[in-house]
Amino acid sequence: KVDSLSTEIVVIKNENAAAITDYHRSLRVAELLIRVKGYLRKTKKTYIFSGWVPSEKKRQVESEIMRAARGRAFVEILSPEEINGVRDGKVKVPVMLKHPSFFRPFEMLVSSYGLPEYTVIDPTFFVAISFLLMFGMMFGDVGHGLILALIGWLLGFRRGSGKRSSGTVIVGKLAFWCGLSSIVFGLLYGSIFGLEDVIDGLWMKPMHNVLYFFKVAVYFGVSFISIGILLNVLNAIRARNFKATFFDHAGLVSAIIYWCGIGAVSIFLSNQPIPVVLMALGIGLPILLLFLREPLVAVFSRRRVRFEKGVMTYIMETVIEVIEIITGYLGNTVSFIRVAAFALAHVGLFIAVFSLVDMVKDKSAGFLYSALILIVGNAVIIALEGMVVTIQAIRLEYYEFFGKFFMGGGVAYKPIGLGAGPDRKEGKETV
Repeated sequence: KVDSLSTEIVVIKNENAAAITDYHRSLRVAELLIRVKGYLRKTKKTYIFSGWVPSEKKRQVESEIMRAARGRAFVEILSPEEINGVRDGKVKVPVMLKHPSFFRPFEMLVSSYGLPEYTVIDPTFFVAISFLLMFGMMFGDVGHGLILALIGWLLGFRRGSGKRSSGTVIVGKLAFWCGLSSIVFGLLYGSIFGLEDVIDGLWMKPMHNVLYFFKVAVYFGVSFISIGILLNVLNAIRARNFKATFFDHAGLVSAIIYWCGIGAVSIFLSNQPIPVVLMALGIGLPILLLFLREPLVAVFSRRRVRFEKGVMTYIMETVIEVIEIITGYLGNTVSFIRVAAFALAHVGLFIAVFSLVDMVKDKSAGFLYSALILIVGNAVIIALEGMVVTIQAIRLEYYEFFGKFFMGGGVAYKPIGLGAGPDRKEGKETV
């Protein structure tokens, strides 16, 4: 009976598919029109509406409006900067990330933290490069990189990937690029499935150059943090915020203290005397400027100096702020030691696996046990280390890099339509 009814249902569906499709399409269009009417205002003879469109589509939208209205329409196109609400910060311009296909998997990392506001520099390019560098440094192995790249290719690039969810495809593409980065650093380290005697490393062996590797990780962190500071300064300049440009926690004054402090520590560790000029002008003078921040801002703003909570409270707050800046940047920089530490941990896990192999290889059925340990050990390292390294790289991105300049708070551009997903455009115009 069930089989008979199932066959009958299939027949009915095939006979009425065209009509059902038309009804469904009509219902979706009707629902869309109801939503659109919510954006309209009208008089007896006139309709008015406004909305955001990508800048490159503004002429297309304009021509479609004129065609639909048969020329009886007036279209005004404004850039966001011309809108009072945008200038006052009351209206947020919707944003869509627009990048070449290579960078799109890394949009996920950025959007998970938050969308950049319209006036803020999009950090996706810097995230893509730095994330791959950190992942490769911590997970550098040719064999493991090949396996990771193969899994990523199967999930993100192989034919039939359209049948998988967009999230799975994005994760697959991200895994593919991370696998390639691991291969590159595996060649630099000379490591294939933990074997370091098969090929000569093009750069170094991490376990043989521990202190040097820590130094490389720290200076990589200094460079990365400096990029975050520069992005914060550029964002403040674009927003015409004089105070944030110079006196923000990631402003120019704090940057000078940080860079000169790094220089002083480097000179000290090289057993050289630290120049007095560097300490006085590079560290002492910027700290003094932080204490004079309120008077300087008042002078440039052409207003009277105001200490709302009193002079002593202002001085104490500035002392605490200076301590926070110094300790914060110190902690941010030291955090990048984990890049070298996890690379060494990756090698250490291989040492443990090979030690187990040495313990059983001479036993009865030692070859079988050795092969089993190698297969299971490599699988565990790929799964465990891959997850841990990804988490650590994301942590460094969010806390040490984004924390300098990126607040999120952007509004996603979601064009009204029949359900076709929004393409990656950056909303720049309003009609």
